[in-house]
Amino acid sequence: MREVKALGDARYSRAALSGLPPALLLADANRLLVLSRTKGYRMAREGTYPCATIQVGDGHRVVTAELLRLLGLDDTGIRRAFVALPPAIPLPVANTLLSLSRTTGYRLARAGQYPCAVLRLGKEYRVRKSELQRLLWVADLPSGKAVA
Repeated sequence: MREVKALGDARYSRAALSGLPPALLLADANRLLVLSRTKGYRMAREGTYPCATIQVGDGHRVVTAELLRLLGLDDTGIRRAFVALPPAIPLPVANTLLSLSRTTGYRLARAGQYPCAVLRLGKEYRVRKSELQRLLWVADLPSGKAVA
């Protein structure tokens, strides 16, 4: 009965789903797919999760674009967000896109365990936009498509 009530929640409306970050915490994706915590984490560990996951440190993130496609929804909002990004994204912005805390993102970057290549420019870190797009399965918008 709890699942039925949750599905009527405004957090699961099309508008709310279109505003999701490019990578979701596994727990959030489990709620959207109505999977138990145990089953969702087991499936991610075994590589049988119903959409792409990314291993980030000890945890997993779910690729939102693929999750939206799995649910039959449009991922244009995520693609539009990438249009405005520079070719080299500051690490704090990449952390936000990957649903990583600042501390975790910097710890992974320093340890060489960030989920994609990190450029060290003096004291600052950058992530290539193209690598982040590939990691998050975000395709470029078709040419001629208006960006709102």
